[in-house]
Parts: sequence; structure tokens; C-alpha cells
Amino acid sequence: MLNRDEALQICETVLSHARTAGAEDAAVSVQSSIESHARFADNRVTTSGRAEDLGVTATVWVGKRRGAATGNDASADALKQLANEAVQIARVSPVQREYLPTLGPLTYAEDRGFAAATADIDLDARAKALEAVLAACRTAKVTGAGFHRARASASAAATANGNRRYFRSSEAGFSMTARSADGTGSGYFAGDHFDLARLDAKNIAEQAVGKAMRSREPRPIEPGVYPVILEPQAASDLIGFLTNSFDARTADEGRSAFSAKDGKTRVGEAMFNERLNLYSDPMHAEMPVAPSTNEGIPATRLSLIKAGVLENLEYSRFWAQEKKKEPTPGPVNYLLESSQPPTSIDNMIKGMERGLVISRFWYVRLVDPRTIMLTGLTRDGLWWVEKGQIRYPVRNLRFNQSVLAMLAPWNVEAIGAPQRLSPLMVPALKLSQFAFTSISDAI
Repeated sequence: MLNRDEALQICETVLSHARTAGAEDAAVSVQSSIESHARFADNRVTTSGRAEDLGVTATVWVGKRRGAATGNDASADALKQLANEAVQIARVSPVQREYLPTLGPLTYAEDRGFAAATADIDLDARAKALEAVLAACRTAKVTGAGFHRARASASAAATANGNRRYFRSSEAGFSMTARSADGTGSGYFAGDHFDLARLDAKNIAEQAVGKAMRSREPRPIEPGVYPVILEPQAASDLIGFLTNSFDARTADEGRSAFSAKDGKTRVGEAMFNERLNLYSDPMHAEMPVAPSTNEGIPATRLSLIKAGVLENLEYSRFWAQEKKKEPTPGPVNYLLESSQPPTSIDNMIKGMERGLVISRFWYVRLVDPRTIMLTGLTRDGLWWVEKGQIRYPVRNLRFNQSVLAMLAPWNVEAIGAPQRLSPLMVPALKLSQFAFTSISDAI
């Protein structure tokens, strides 16, 4: 993985070649990474590996015509060729009508999302952790499959106008599926953290195995509208579609869930439950990320939903100029939480007269962006609750549900503590209504 000096020197070299070749403006980015993994299935490790990667991208403008080239060779000849190819492409490309000059010098906060132990993983420790996981599967007589990964990366960028930035990040993750011996029960659990020492593989395995055992021999129920409790994983599977909807341009052009009449947006409208807050914060202690947007704007805390009110949309540099606004300093991650003390899942269940506990969704697809209507299926654990107790597992169901309606003021009954599921931190949610349309035979 390249250090700051090495990465920025590559950027400077490509910029110099681009100017010599005739570029009037240019931006160069360098990405380097180290990744290792171990995969297991049928209660045995099947593959493991380690990879190092390097990517260099040159984007140039000649007469507002844009060209870009990408390579993975940092030798002197290759960098010169990369710059020349980008300029050649620009010369034969159409004028980019949304061109803006590249950024000049800016000041960035120090990145906080890097742990050296994640980058240089202890393979013996990983092997011992996975052996304990596999032993737990054998003891419970379930079949386990999963993926353990550790990744560290460094990114650098430089522009012809003097912007220079370099950030490091790391992430360790473990996900696991367990199946019961009779094939009727399935459980899934996952976790991640920038610090490998904070990744609890034992707990993840216990959760997956426990769900597999408790979900055996599920019973069918009729599709319909039911109260539900979404565990954090299930909530994350849906909230990700909400976070993709904050683009200001899409809203201004009438193509978004946050569009209003006459070219206006719904900013300032109380669209969500009054306890819900959604924001981005690159300095968050549990999920720190690079303090820069993809466009190079210094990232700071940005409130998107506050007390249920849509507070901000995301303005790119171009669209901010069009609307005479400042480009937004994010979002770079997403944190959903309650303004009130969280409710545990156990207490959510105790307060439920009848309904469902949902572990996870899969094969989720967007049906209508104007309402963020989604369809998909439950998976790896679905249980019927009656009079405050889980009574039995339920066969999987297909759902059709709007995220706007899901988080509406009248529909959210309780909110749990946020759990990191990168790039989100999301809580469990207890909802009054959730719509299911058919039964699925899948386990």
C-alpha cells in the first residue's frame, strides 16, 4: 500500500505528462490496497488468499472536452502513456457541457478510519477464530458457510489547480450462513469494523447458528399487512435505498421521492417519524471514513433528516452552481438513530400483541423511485410473535413496501440502538404495518 509521498508523486508525474501533452485541466487519482480473505463452506475452509492492487486514473480536459484513462502500472513509461491516452481521448470527445474547473487547494481533517492491525492481519489469529466458528457449527450439527475479509486502502488525488489529498482506510468483515441438518432452518449474521480487534467472529457465529436452529420447520401464514420488528440487518437491507435518494438534482427535476410540485422539493417537510434522525459524519467514532466527498469537497457532519423532517439534499459541485448554492460536505456515510433512548429487541417483542420478527431481506429491488417502493423476500429467519412471545418460525414471504410509508410518522413504534453495517449504522425498527404479498418456498 502506497504511503502519502509515493501516491502523490505518481499524481504529480501524470499531471506533468498531461500538461506537456496539451491538457488544459486535469485530475489524477491513485488507489492502492491490500486485501486478504478466507472462505469456508460445508464446515471447512475452502479458499484463502491475499491480493495487492494499484489503480491510476487520469481525467483531463482540452477545450472543455473530457478524456479519461485508467491503468495499474506505475512505471515511468506507463504513466506517460496513461496521460497521453487521456489527452488523445479528450481531443476526439464532445464538449462536456457540465465541466467545472478542478478544485484548488483545500484543507481536510485527518482521517480516523485506519487500523494497522487490519491492514497487516494476523493469519494465525484468523485461523483460530475460524476454527472456533467451525467447531460451533459441528457441535450444533449445522452446516456453516461464510467469508472473512480484511482490507486496507490508500487513496490520493491531485488536480492541475493545486488540490492535494491522501487518506487511508481499513475494514474487517465477517458474514456467515448456517443451515440446519434437516434443511428447514437457516440463519445469517454479519458484522464489520475498521479495527479487526473489534470484529466479534464468535458472536456472529453464535447468532447465525442460533437463528438456524430456531427457524426449523417453519409454518405458512397468509400474506397480508402485519406489524413487524426489523432486526438491524433487515432494516439495513431497505434503508440503503433511502440513502440513494438524496440527490438534489433528481429532486429538482421531479424524478425523486423528494420532489414536489412546480420544480420544488420536499425539504422542510415532516415526512418521517419525529424520533428519526439520519445524518453523515466522517468523524463518527464507530464508523469514521475519509473526510472528503467523491468530488473532493471537505466532508463534515451533514444532517439529512432531523426529528423526522427532511433537512438537506446532496448538491454536487455542478448542481450547486446551477442553483446558486454551496456543494454539500457529504454524505460520506449514513447513521440512522432515535432522538430518544433506544428500545431493545426483547422489549419490542414483549410489547407486540401479534406480528413478525424479520432477520433479513434478500433479492430486494426498487419498483418505484418516487415512493421508494421495494419488493423482495425475507430470508434466514422469520418468526411469529403473539402476546409478547415468539411462538414459531414462519415460511418466507415476498413483500411490496414503500420505505417512505415504512418510516412515516404513524408507522414507527419503537427504535433500537444503531448497529454498524457499513456504510450504514442502523437500528432495529418496530413498525405498525408492513405489506406481504405471497408465500415463498425458499428457505
